[in-house]
Amino acid sequence: MILSPAERSYLYDSLTQSTPIRPDSRSDHQFRPLEAKTSFLPASNGSARIRLMDGSECIVSVKSKVVLISQENNLIECDIDVAGHRDDSNFVTNLNFNLTNLLSKNFPFQYLRLTSKYTFKLFIDCIVISHSSYPLSLLSLTCYLALKTTKLPLLVSDVNDEEIEEQPTFSDDWDNAQLLSTMIKDESFSPPIFITLGVIGQNLIFDPTIEEEQVLENGLIVSWHNNKVIAPVSNMNLAANSNNANYKGLNNKIIIRGISMVNKYCGAITHALDTLIEQDDENDGTIF
Repeated sequence: MILSPAERSYLYDSLTQSTPIRPDSRSDHQFRPLEAKTSFLPASNGSARIRLMDGSECIVSVKSKVVLISQENNLIECDIDVAGHRDDSNFVTNLNFNLTNLLSKNFPFQYLRLTSKYTFKLFIDCIVISHSSYPLSLLSLTCYLALKTTKLPLLVSDVNDEEIEEQPTFSDDWDNAQLLSTMIKDESFSPPIFITLGVIGQNLIFDPTIEEEQVLENGLIVSWHNNKVIAPVSNMNLAANSNNANYKGLNNKIIIRGISMVNKYCGAITHALDTLIEQDDENDGTIF
């Protein structure tokens, strides 16, 4: 919904208060309530769905394929489809690049290796069914859940095939399949995510809505992995399609404050997602 000039002025004044007053009464570091479901696509190795209170919805499916190590340069391939946007549009291309780049640089690929010649390759298919605000955080949170619940079949053939040309064989019993976290031998396995912050006046707000995006002065995209902020940290106009006239540059203090806020509060976000995964798979869970 495009705000009128009077509505923009009122919202801008509310968000620039010493303690920002947000239309939905959230605090500056609070995400919108969401519903999420994992492991619901039977043909996938891992899957997740997230729906936000404003109707935004994203589905992610993770599938694996056995490939020759010598023929693959990248063992993660992302494909993003956004309703209402062409696949070759700058909007979709930028989302795909950011997500692929984040995962490719922060995933322990050595644990996908099966033998001296073969390895798993992961294909991550993302569908943004609907969205109002910029969907990068929605995409990355859904990918987080899908990867955390991804299972890969158990290898039963010999891992040493340097002298023998042998295709890997796997157990027929899906109950023997292993979670990625088990294969990585680290129960704290945590895929990287993006956090979106809005900059307005001297304030920073987590997960801005479409109405808030229209009055922001800038936006920060912060990457988070292994309980800390990582590169890249970038800025962008989150409301590029709403004729936002408030867009301004960033100073170093705002960037440092944004990194500090993400370091302080993002652990609670990933903890909430992990708690959801531990719940009964047959029930949707509302978190945050």
